[in-house]
Amino acid sequence: MELLLNGHQYRRFQEAYFSAVFEEYELNLADIRVLLFLYEHKSCDTARDIVENHYLAKSYVSKSVEKLIEHGFLERKHLQEDRRYVHLLVREEAIPVIEEVRQQKQKMLERLFQGISPEHIAVLQEIAGKISSNITDISR
Repeated sequence: MELLLNGHQYRRFQEAYFSAVFEEYELNLADIRVLLFLYEHKSCDTARDIVENHYLAKSYVSKSVEKLIEHGFLERKHLQEDRRYVHLLVREEAIPVIEEVRQQKQKMLERLFQGISPEHIAVLQEIAGKISSNITDISR
Protein backbone atom coordinates (compact mmCIF):
# COMPACT_ATOMS: atom_id res chain seq x y z
CA MET A 1 0.00 0.00 0.00
CA GLU A 2 2.84 2.38 0.83
CA LEU A 3 4.04 1.93 -2.74
CA LEU A 4 1.28 4.26 -3.92
CA LEU A 5 1.85 6.69 -1.08
CA ASN A 6 5.64 6.78 -1.03
CA GLY A 7 6.97 10.18 -1.81
CA HIS A 8 7.82 13.47 -0.26
CA GLN A 9 4.23 14.36 0.61
CA TYR A 10 3.55 11.04 2.35
CA ARG A 11 6.87 11.20 4.18
CA ARG A 12 6.01 14.63 5.57
CA PHE A 13 2.58 13.30 6.56
CA GLN A 14 4.24 10.43 8.48
CA GLU A 15 6.77 12.72 10.10
CA ALA A 16 3.99 14.93 11.42
CA TYR A 17 2.46 11.96 13.25
CA PHE A 18 5.75 10.51 14.50
CA SER A 19 7.54 13.77 15.41
CA ALA A 20 6.97 13.36 19.15
CA VAL A 21 8.43 9.84 19.01
CA PHE A 22 11.38 11.11 16.97
CA GLU A 23 12.16 13.76 19.56
CA GLU A 24 11.56 11.67 22.67
CA TYR A 25 13.65 8.69 21.55
CA GLU A 26 16.08 10.47 19.16
CA LEU A 27 14.98 8.32 16.21
CA ASN A 28 14.06 9.03 12.61
CA LEU A 29 11.59 7.46 10.18
CA ALA A 30 14.07 4.84 8.91
CA ASP A 31 14.85 3.80 12.50
CA ILE A 32 11.16 3.36 13.23
CA ARG A 33 10.57 1.39 10.05
CA VAL A 34 13.46 -0.96 10.90
CA LEU A 35 12.27 -1.46 14.48
CA LEU A 36 8.65 -2.11 13.46
CA PHE A 37 9.70 -4.49 10.70
CA LEU A 38 11.78 -6.60 13.09
CA TYR A 39 9.02 -6.61 15.69
CA GLU A 40 6.25 -7.52 13.24
CA HIS A 41 8.24 -10.07 11.16
CA LYS A 42 9.92 -12.32 13.70
CA SER A 43 11.19 -14.76 11.05
CA CYS A 44 12.90 -11.95 9.09
CA ASP A 45 15.55 -10.92 11.56
CA THR A 46 18.64 -9.92 9.60
CA ALA A 47 19.63 -6.62 8.03
CA ARG A 48 19.47 -8.36 4.67
CA ASP A 49 15.83 -9.33 5.33
CA ILE A 50 15.00 -5.69 6.03
CA VAL A 51 16.71 -4.48 2.85
CA GLU A 52 15.03 -7.11 0.68
CA ASN A 53 11.54 -6.91 2.17
CA HIS A 54 11.22 -3.27 3.13
CA TYR A 55 13.06 -1.74 0.17
CA LEU A 56 15.35 0.40 2.32
CA ALA A 57 18.92 1.12 1.26
CA LYS A 58 21.64 -0.94 2.95
CA SER A 59 23.22 2.24 4.30
CA TYR A 60 19.96 3.35 5.97
CA VAL A 61 19.44 -0.08 7.50
CA SER A 62 23.03 -0.25 8.74
CA LYS A 63 22.87 3.20 10.36
CA SER A 64 19.46 2.48 11.89
CA VAL A 65 20.53 -0.87 13.29
CA GLU A 66 23.59 0.72 14.91
CA LYS A 67 21.50 3.52 16.41
CA LEU A 68 18.85 1.10 17.69
CA ILE A 69 21.54 -1.06 19.30
CA GLU A 70 23.13 2.02 20.93
CA HIS A 71 19.71 2.99 22.34
CA GLY A 72 19.27 -0.53 23.74
CA PHE A 73 16.30 -1.36 21.50
CA LEU A 74 18.01 -4.14 19.49
CA GLU A 75 20.71 -6.70 20.08
CA ARG A 76 22.81 -8.81 17.75
CA LYS A 77 22.85 -12.57 18.04
CA HIS A 78 24.74 -15.32 16.22
CA LEU A 79 23.08 -18.71 16.05
CA GLN A 80 25.27 -21.74 16.75
CA GLU A 81 24.01 -23.50 13.61
CA ASP A 82 25.08 -20.71 11.26
CA ARG A 83 27.40 -18.04 12.58
CA ARG A 84 27.63 -16.29 9.19
CA TYR A 85 24.44 -14.36 9.81
CA VAL A 86 23.86 -11.73 12.44
CA HIS A 87 20.32 -11.95 13.74
CA LEU A 88 18.66 -8.88 15.24
CA LEU A 89 16.45 -9.24 18.28
CA VAL A 90 14.04 -6.62 19.56
CA ARG A 91 14.72 -6.02 23.24
CA GLU A 92 12.10 -5.44 25.92
CA GLU A 93 13.26 -1.81 26.17
CA ALA A 94 11.84 -1.19 22.68
CA ILE A 95 8.26 -2.17 23.57
CA PRO A 96 7.19 1.30 24.83
CA VAL A 97 8.55 2.86 21.62
CA ILE A 98 6.80 0.28 19.47
CA GLU A 99 3.50 0.75 21.29
CA GLU A 100 3.69 4.52 20.92
CA VAL A 101 4.55 4.20 17.21
CA ARG A 102 1.69 1.78 16.65
CA GLN A 103 -0.77 4.15 18.33
CA GLN A 104 0.44 7.05 16.19
CA LYS A 105 0.36 4.86 13.08
CA GLN A 106 -3.27 3.95 13.80
CA LYS A 107 -4.18 7.63 14.16
CA MET A 108 -2.29 8.42 10.96
CA LEU A 109 -4.08 5.71 8.99
CA GLU A 110 -7.48 6.81 10.31
CA ARG A 111 -6.74 10.33 9.07
CA LEU A 112 -5.29 9.11 5.80
CA PHE A 113 -8.35 7.01 4.96
CA GLN A 114 -10.92 9.40 6.37
CA GLY A 115 -14.02 9.37 4.18
CA ILE A 116 -12.94 6.25 2.27
CA SER A 117 -15.06 3.12 2.66
CA PRO A 118 -13.50 -0.14 3.90
CA GLU A 119 -14.39 -1.69 0.55
CA HIS A 120 -12.43 0.93 -1.35
CA ILE A 121 -9.48 0.53 1.03
CA ALA A 122 -9.53 -3.24 0.38
CA VAL A 123 -9.51 -2.62 -3.39
CA LEU A 124 -6.62 -0.18 -3.01
CA GLN A 125 -4.64 -2.74 -0.98
CA GLU A 126 -5.29 -5.41 -3.60
CA ILE A 127 -4.18 -3.14 -6.44
CA ALA A 128 -1.09 -1.95 -4.54
CA GLY A 129 -0.14 -5.58 -3.84
CA LYS A 130 -0.45 -6.49 -7.51
CA ILE A 131 1.61 -3.46 -8.58
CA SER A 132 4.28 -4.34 -6.04
CA SER A 133 4.32 -7.93 -7.30
CA ASN A 134 4.66 -6.73 -10.89
CA ILE A 135 7.58 -4.50 -9.98
CA THR A 136 9.28 -7.32 -8.07
CA ASP A 137 8.82 -9.69 -11.02
CA ILE A 138 10.42 -7.20 -13.44
CA SER A 139 13.41 -6.49 -11.19
CA ARG A 140 14.42 -10.18 -10.90
